[in-house]
Formats: sequence, C-alpha cells, structure tokens
Amino acid sequence: MNEVELRIVPLKPEAVMSKTADRWKSLRGLVWCEWYIHSKLVLWFLAGWLANVWVLPLYVSPATILLFAGVYALVAGPIFGGSDTLDGCEEFAFTLPPTRRERYVARLIIGGGLLLLFTAMDLLALGLDLPQVLAKLYVDAGLIRPRPIFNTGLLYDLVVTLPFAIFAISFALSAITHSRRLIVTAPFWAALASLSTLQLGFWYEELIWPDINGYFACPLLALLAAAVLWVGGQAYARKEVGRQTSPVTLPTRWWLWIGLFFLGLLLGLLLAMSLAHHWSRLFPG
Repeated sequence: MNEVELRIVPLKPEAVMSKTADRWKSLRGLVWCEWYIHSKLVLWFLAGWLANVWVLPLYVSPATILLFAGVYALVAGPIFGGSDTLDGCEEFAFTLPPTRRERYVARLIIGGGLLLLFTAMDLLALGLDLPQVLAKLYVDAGLIRPRPIFNTGLLYDLVVTLPFAIFAISFALSAITHSRRLIVTAPFWAALASLSTLQLGFWYEELIWPDINGYFACPLLALLAAAVLWVGGQAYARKEVGRQTSPVTLPTRWWLWIGLFFLGLLLGLLLAMSLAHHWSRLFPG
C-alpha cells in the first residue's frame, strides 16, 4: 500500500478576510438589486420633487416643500420593507444565499438613504430660496403676484426627524409582518404613532419651558425611529415564511378591524387638530 503523506496547511490571513469581503460583495449586490427594483419609484419621486420645488410654489405656499419628505416616508416605507410579502415571493427570497439581516440592511440603505437625500434637497431648496428664483421671472413679467418669504422658524430638525420616524415605523412594521393588510395600512399607523410621540414631546416641553422649541420632541422622535429599526432588524432576522402568499381577503372579524381603523382615524384627526395649534409657533410668518 502506498503511504499517505499528511501535511498541515496553515490558514492564511487572506482566507480569513475572504468572508468579510464576500459579505461586503453580497451587500453591494443586494443594494444594487434594491435600487434596480425600485428605480421607477425613485424616478417618480424625483419628478415629484422637481414639480414641488419649481412649479407648486408658484401657486401655493413654499411650505409644501417641507411636506415632500413626509409623503415619501409614507409611501416608500411599506414598499421597501414589505416588498417580498406584497409580491408573494418571500418563500423564494428566504431560500437564496443572502441572509435576512443583509436584506434588511440593504433595503434600509436604499430607502433610508433616499429619504435623507430628499430631506437634504428640501432644506437646500429653501435655504437657497430656489422657488423665489423662478417666481421672480413670473413676478417681473406680471403673471403672478409676489408672495411673502416663508419663514421656517426654529424647527428645521422637525423636518428631518418626523419623516424619519414615519419611515422607520412603517418600514419595520412591513418587514416583520406576514399580512398584506397590515402593510397597506402601515403608513397610517406609522403616522399615528409618530404624531402621538410628537404631541407627548410638545406637552413635556410646555411643562418645563415657556414655549415649545423641539429640544425634547425631536430627539424623542429620532430615538423612537432608531429603536424601532433595531427591533425590526432583530425580528426580521428570525422571521419565517408565513401565510403572506394567500390573496387579500376580508378577515373573519372584519367589523372589528374596520372599527379599529376608524378609531385610529379619529385619534389621528384629534392629534392633527392639537398639533395645528402649534403651527404658528413652529413656522412663524
């Protein structure tokens, strides 16, 4: 019999680093995949942002620019977070090599990154007074009347933290659920939770300061968003395939769900009316 020669091959540092390199390569591929899948949505929002900056301020207040990031958060959060459940391909997606955590991070990078980008562009448009640049041409031509300059007040950070909280809650809620109905209504519940947190923050500020200033409410919103994203990531990493592939049908106790929805709608209206009293102090002029 031939003798078998045994050799001990030392593990090279390159082999240790290959796992980290493979993870980054996989994450880059997932980021590109999410960008490609949602490219049409991004183009629609980009066209909406251009119209919101260059067209709408000619007819309405420039304050609509500040609302664009909130609209994006309401729409994009469930789409990025629950895309597999909405498409009915979650069982197939979970069998692919990338881990759930990598998918969660990749979707958060694209969806959250676009939110930060649109928010930065909104603040830049107001800071450079871009709507007034175009409006000046129409004012000089006599087509429209001049409008007073919009004053954003002290709460620039509210423009950042409120859409971020809405996006984080709707994104995490849509990622961990198996129900399409919950994904469709996720923007409503995210807005309700964010406005409730904002109202609690304003009440606390009125107790310790003579007027609201956002020093407590805005960090509270940011902390809530970060905590929800972390908890959502932990839950999504352990998520298993559920009954999300079944068609959308009325639940057995549909009357109870409708009652809860209208109750939440009433609470949201009450919160909106309560926050409307702070509008003059948030955005004077």
